[in-house]
Amino acid sequence: MRLIYRKITKIQKLVLVCTLLAYPPIPQAAEINIVTEPWPPNIYINEAGVISGPLTEKIIAIMASAKLSYSLNMYPWPRAYNYALSDKNVLIYPIFKTPERETLFHFICPLTKKVDLFFVKLASRRDIRINTLADAKKYRIGLIRDDYDHALLLQHGFKDGLQLDANTDDLSTLRKLIKGRIDLMMQSKKSLYDNLSSQKLDKSEIEFAYQLKDEHIAQNCIALSKQTPLSLVEQIRQAMNKINDAGPLIDINE
Repeated sequence: MRLIYRKITKIQKLVLVCTLLAYPPIPQAAEINIVTEPWPPNIYINEAGVISGPLTEKIIAIMASAKLSYSLNMYPWPRAYNYALSDKNVLIYPIFKTPERETLFHFICPLTKKVDLFFVKLASRRDIRINTLADAKKYRIGLIRDDYDHALLLQHGFKDGLQLDANTDDLSTLRKLIKGRIDLMMQSKKSLYDNLSSQKLDKSEIEFAYQLKDEHIAQNCIALSKQTPLSLVEQIRQAMNKINDAGPLIDINE
């Protein structure tokens, strides 16, 4: 609807001015836009509606040490990842550092100790046996699209639509596993137990079919979009190094 200003009366003008004054000024843009994904219990939205968890607490401490303003938003992993790929001054956490990603971001490592990853199956599926990574190619595997485990399995010859069933989040994948629509899913032990609890499922319903070997697991890091000025990258790097030096790394496997 268009406003024809010449017809606005003096009273209408006064109302308009008062209305505008009732709103606070728009704040300056944050220096860094932080994006993450749901990864309970490491990253989650608490009862107050605030993004929380040990990894988020560390990120907030890093930004405080770097004396940088920031925004913090949670998205499904594919959206967060694409945002960090395409926009400037974006920090994404956590993100595994792989050879394929090294040219796409400025990585700062490590954020945590290495993450233990497992192929997970229903306890009732006695027919599923995995002794090597290659054995898993016989099964349909659920995982998060564009996440580290997705890239890892593609690198080892697994195919989208054949062995791999890519989803937007862990809970969608877990529901497919419970319903028998996939044979396996990939997840860390701690996150799996948290997701089972959120769905009111018992641990006895699930078994760990295979643990990925250490050589398959990349460093868990933070990364900044390639368009981020190097001065900001270095500012954050120094802050994270300072925090890492001050105490033990977070162990999200415990």
